Amino acid sequence: MTSLISWVGVDNRGPASVYIASDSRLSSGHAHWDSGRKVFACTASADIFGYCGAVLFPSQLLGQLTQSIDNGILFPENARPQQRLEIVTQSISDGASRFPEQVPFTIAYATRDGHGFGASFLIATISWKRNSPTLIKTYPVPSESDLLFAYGSGQPVVDEFHFNWKRSDVGRTSRAVFSAFCEAVASGQDQYTGGAPQAVGIYLRGPSKVFGIIHNGQCYLNGMQAHSALNTRLECRNELFECCDIKGDVIGQRHSRPRKRQTNRPPTC
Repeated sequence: MTSLISWVGVDNRGPASVYIASDSRLSSGHAHWDSGRKVFACTASADIFGYCGAVLFPSQLLGQLTQSIDNGILFPENARPQQRLEIVTQSISDGASRFPEQVPFTIAYATRDGHGFGASFLIATISWKRNSPTLIKTYPVPSESDLLFAYGSGQPVVDEFHFNWKRSDVGRTSRAVFSAFCEAVASGQDQYTGGAPQAVGIYLRGPSKVFGIIHNGQCYLNGMQAHSALNTRLECRNELFECCDIKGDVIGQRHSRPRKRQTNRPPTC
């Protein structure tokens, strides 16, 4: 399993960005590897993905889907978000039903319709389980920056840290969601969650983005440590969601940690 989240960033003009983030741990029994890729971003369009549950099928399929989208062979020209979601869902259902490993999984998907201030976002999850209908859930875009969902074995831990950050003096911001997520991953409370966080996103303009993440003083991309600082074009973020260069130096607005934070656990059912 894992920890998989999505959230929307809202500024004074309205919804401005959508993100999907995950940890980097792949587990098998008591063994694990902390460099697994779990989020995907197209380079030619505003489409992003993430997964939790089964590893082998989603990781293969999402690599194929992003390549097909970037090469213009998956969606019809000018396909609207709902049509894109239907095509993605059909590709998932068809592929999973024929795949040798029949293990349940959930795929998060987000896309954008239009450009600029008139643009809108679609965010959905597609959950597949053998001998069950494929479950599609779409999420309303909030009026404030907020966590849309958390999936995976680490969901209770993510919810707890998000509960605390949301009730701080910097709550209801993108940085509060991502900072809470980074703390949840680093806490070690879920044995199947670990490694560097990884994130992809969509803004109001341009194709989707994959972010370098500064983790323990080093830059990671899709769970893999970057061993060179030659790429100065990669947009990086640290645990406070500050914009950084690949060396970890903050190059944008600095964010402070909350001065006051709620410490009560979220209510349980």
